[in-house]
Amino acid sequence: MILTVDWPILQAIPSHSTRRAIFDHFVRTRADEERKEKRAAQKAAVEAYKQLLEEASEGIDSKTGYQDFERKWGADPRFAALDKKEREALFKEKVRALEEKVQSARNAVITDFKSMLRECKDIIPTSRWTKVKENFRSDPRYKAVKHEERENAFNEYIAELKSAEREVEQAAKAKVAKLRERERETRKRKEREEQEMERVKLKVRRKDATSSYQALLVETIKDPKASWTESKPKLEKDPQGRAVNPDLGQGEAEKLFREHVKDLYERCVRDFRALLSEAIAPEAATRTTEGGKTLVISWSEAKDLLRSDPRYSKVSSKDRESIWWRYADDMVRKLKQPDTEKPDTNARQQQQRRQQRRSSDPPRRR
Repeated sequence: MILTVDWPILQAIPSHSTRRAIFDHFVRTRADEERKEKRAAQKAAVEAYKQLLEEASEGIDSKTGYQDFERKWGADPRFAALDKKEREALFKEKVRALEEKVQSARNAVITDFKSMLRECKDIIPTSRWTKVKENFRSDPRYKAVKHEERENAFNEYIAELKSAEREVEQAAKAKVAKLRERERETRKRKEREEQEMERVKLKVRRKDATSSYQALLVETIKDPKASWTESKPKLEKDPQGRAVNPDLGQGEAEKLFREHVKDLYERCVRDFRALLSEAIAPEAATRTTEGGKTLVISWSEAKDLLRSDPRYSKVSSKDRESIWWRYADDMVRKLKQPDTEKPDTNARQQQQRRQQRRSSDPPRRR
């Protein structure tokens, strides 16, 4: 019978919209009930099929195929209650569960078997099954393992022993390697410390050797014009051996010698400048000779005045005049009056100095 909104039992309700609402509610409720009934029936069918699989599990193992199971149990109502796809999926799930159960049981038996082997201290990584199996025939753990699996389990245990032995050896080697590495690091650190100490000692020896050699130069070399070739044999005759000290370093002795004579000469230059300051004071610089020259205009006049002083001869001839010129120029600038005062005198002095520079006196620099 097809139900519609005009169902006679609903005609007692005068409002069409009310009848429609009641009808729609009935339809929805009935549809929900049918779906629940269908799910319950499906669930019952699945549970019944699983019960069938449980009853048939004694004849199911990893080698049993779905077709074999279907041929044996296909007539059972619980088998036909499900479609093929779901039946086959649940069958495979059951087979996997049985395989896992069997494997778990086997693992437990093998674990007990290996515990039995472990209790025997005579078994070592080189032991053979044929030599030791007679010791375990009376043990229940031995009998619990299938005949064909006993030797495999024994070999697995031997492999575990060998692996453990290798791990111990590797750990020992790693420990030795770590110890050797630590020793190498300690040795390297000690070598670095010794090298640093030796470097410091060498630095101190070189400093002492340099100081001693410089003292020898002060004692022996007084002439700023001394040459290295002529002075070296003399220095090497030092009773203390300060000129031949191996800590001086290659070429260091000659370098220090040249620095020493340079300092001597610079001292002589300073002494010569002091001589100029003493001999050519401002009052002396302004006095003119019979030829109308002054000590700051004529180098000839100046050197005649300076020649008798020992400080004059200690400076080379090529440097004397250039030093004098610079001193004279500074003196003239100091003595120079403002341009508004005595312009003729200033101009005349400048003219005389230009002429003097062009005179027959030796040139200032070579």
